[in-house]
Amino acid sequence: MDNNHDPLEELGEILLGGYVLIGKLLSWLPIPIALPPVDVDEFDAVVAVVAIERARIAIRDLPLDAPTASMLDRLLLEWLTGFELITVASETGPLPYQVDALAYTLGRLSSLAAVVEPRLQFDN
Repeated sequence: MDNNHDPLEELGEILLGGYVLIGKLLSWLPIPIALPPVDVDEFDAVVAVVAIERARIAIRDLPLDAPTASMLDRLLLEWLTGFELITVASETGPLPYQVDALAYTLGRLSSLAAVVEPRLQFDN
């Protein structure tokens, strides 16, 4: 990260990019799941959180192999965790450990997406 920028702002942009990536991955499911579109100027986090949570529930009923379904569920959970972390960090300061925890959460999200993506493309 660039030291001249607010780390939460940069991590927030990455989290938003994760939301877009998740939307792409969910669109490749056997029964596609659509997330509300992102408008950076008017992003409604509550709507996004509800959509991600609903997607977690919907994935349970899709014809997916167990490992792919589990990884997708964890991917969505990592995004929700990242959202919670950035919300708390924004309200409290942020504290250095919160920035580190958010960065690690986003790393896990990225790693899961990298594993899930080819599994879903294989079916398309």
